[in-house]
Amino acid sequence: MFSFWFGRNVSGERKTADTKFDRIYDGDRGLGDLHANGAELRVWVSEPLMRAMKQVAERLQEPLSKHLRNFLVVYLYGEHELLYMQDHRVGIFHQPPALAYDEGDAPRFSRAKAVECIPGLGKNIVPLKLFLHEKLKLDLQALADNRGIPLSQFTREIMVSHFLGHTLWPERKQLWTPEQSGVADRWAAGEIEGECLEGAASENIEMLHGRIENID
Repeated sequence: MFSFWFGRNVSGERKTADTKFDRIYDGDRGLGDLHANGAELRVWVSEPLMRAMKQVAERLQEPLSKHLRNFLVVYLYGEHELLYMQDHRVGIFHQPPALAYDEGDAPRFSRAKAVECIPGLGKNIVPLKLFLHEKLKLDLQALADNRGIPLSQFTREIMVSHFLGHTLWPERKQLWTPEQSGVADRWAAGEIEGECLEGAASENIEMLHGRIENID
């Protein structure tokens, strides 16, 4: 969806638009600076949906986190707004000047590999954490409230519709036990946290049930 084609010329080369997108809305919509991804959106999805999202992002040669944030901008504000942000380096494409810092303040990371997982979730459920700007999350929450459903469910449904089509039943809860669904719902609401396993062997990581996908 985010690989934009404007046709080809006689030589077969891709043609792009010569002019930048202009603003079509009056007033400030609060979309000028959305670069900071300080909010956490928790969604649990099925394995087929997670696999589809990863394959789409890989085909488009972009990180899944970027693709999902682009998708949410299009869903909330429109495709024109996404291209306007891209042209004018605003919104999610805004790049503030880098702040100078001493080397002593640089973050330090543990060499041990950490894996976060949720006990009690089977392979059919993938807990997903997407980090995004707070305004995107608040606007998604407002739409979920209007529908009268939890934010995690609302986000999952629009993801299913986008990646797998509108004819697919969005919940697919029959694939999961009531106990698994209950654990997933409590985690999505922030009522419980996952467990962090330090130094897990690589061959065991893939075998973990309920492994949390952190989409930075």
